Amino acid sequence: MNEPDTSPDPNAEAIPDPNAEAIPVALLQTNPTMSRWFASRLWWLTLVCGLVSLGLFWYSRQNTGSLITIAFREGHGLKPEDRLTYRGIEIGAVEKIELNSDRDGVVAHVRLTPRARSMAADGAKFWIVRPMLSIDAIRGLDTLLGAKYIAIDPPSVGARAQSHFVGLDSAPIISPVDGSLEISLDAKSRGGLENGAPILFRGFRIGNVVQVGLAMDARTVRARCAIDPEYRDIIRNNSKFWNRSGWRLEFGLSGLKLDADTLAQMLSGGIEMATPSEPAPGVSTGHRFFLYDKPEAEWLAWQPSMAHGQAWSRLAPKMPQPIRLALRWQERSFGFRTNQQRSSWCLPLSDGSILCLSEQISAPKSALADSTQIEFAGVSLSPSQFQVSNTTSEASQDSLVDKVGRFTTSEPIADDVLRWPADRVAEKLPDAVCDVLIAHADSSSVVAIDAGRLKKTPMGWEIDDQVLVDRDYHGLPVVSSEASQVIGFVFINKGKRMIVR
Repeated sequence: MNEPDTSPDPNAEAIPDPNAEAIPVALLQTNPTMSRWFASRLWWLTLVCGLVSLGLFWYSRQNTGSLITIAFREGHGLKPEDRLTYRGIEIGAVEKIELNSDRDGVVAHVRLTPRARSMAADGAKFWIVRPMLSIDAIRGLDTLLGAKYIAIDPPSVGARAQSHFVGLDSAPIISPVDGSLEISLDAKSRGGLENGAPILFRGFRIGNVVQVGLAMDARTVRARCAIDPEYRDIIRNNSKFWNRSGWRLEFGLSGLKLDADTLAQMLSGGIEMATPSEPAPGVSTGHRFFLYDKPEAEWLAWQPSMAHGQAWSRLAPKMPQPIRLALRWQERSFGFRTNQQRSSWCLPLSDGSILCLSEQISAPKSALADSTQIEFAGVSLSPSQFQVSNTTSEASQDSLVDKVGRFTTSEPIADDVLRWPADRVAEKLPDAVCDVLIAHADSSSVVAIDAGRLKKTPMGWEIDDQVLVDRDYHGLPVVSSEASQVIGFVFINKGKRMIVR
């Protein structure tokens, strides 16, 4: 018997069940305005994050100095965290030091400070500074004394940046400063001279040795030296130089005497110099001197008075230019007329007048009438052609008071004669003595006198006997080094050497 087919007919229409509950269906709806707003905010957020990242990167770069590498032949005990300095200021530090790939040197990785980034440029020179007493005698002190550091000779401004450098074995030759006087010294042997050794005058450093080497023909050792600008006027054509070892041993009746200088000078050597009490004219760059092994006793006794230093550098271009003045007259001796002359100096002024000692325009009573002539600046005038401007009284030959006068002439002074400003002439000597300069037509003959070598007297300022002022200085103008004024004139007579006004 066949069973009935109960499978649903696919073609039959479904009959809904009235008792069944309706199944809810969720309908998805989109808000186009909200979608666009959210998408735009995501792009802005991405942009802001990118800008913040760039800002942090830039800030990090600005606060992190450049990393450079310096190749040295020897490490000399250099280690990480040792400093890189310039003018005593730390501008970097060693981060790492290692052997190079060929193992014949070391490479120091140095991080510069941000402000020193411009130091990493073409032309920069680096070297390791370490204690070293001499080149040949003592070594290895870098393992016993303090920390080493790297020094730098900076590049020129605007040089091309670079990151890899080759370090020097020692400090480079120091270039002379602008205005230095460069001279050469020839010696029989090196005698312990080193680059940088000091040149001394009376124990004060006035320059240094720039470079030591053999002369071109190898017959002598030649030291290239630089004298500091403020001391260049101390070097004269007759100056003497000698080797100074830093210690001296003397034997006398009292026994042995050892005189030693500083340790640095004993080890590096040095040069000492002296200029005669009567200095010759100055020298120019390239002048050659001989370097003696030791000084003669006479050299140590020299005591010249020479203008130098900043005050002289300031006054030198503005010093008065005195000119020679000669008083000529005739006298009768044994029935014959004889010519007599008295020479001195005078100072032309900007107002057309001249300053000089009053005696220079006044002939003695023994002079024959109408025989007196005054010669200066290429002209010859009679005393009647001179008019006194401001002398207070007529001075006698034995008096030093009122010895200087201002005079005008009937003939104008030539235009090519340099004139001193009339408003820079003091009416009298200052109340207190001061440092002065005796002007001269030859700048190398200018004499500087310290106030301590002047003594105030009722007649004027008396010059110490230790100051070499000979008869040729009679009548020269005297300038105050502080006020740059002509305050008086040199008067020399009967053993008296005075500054009068």
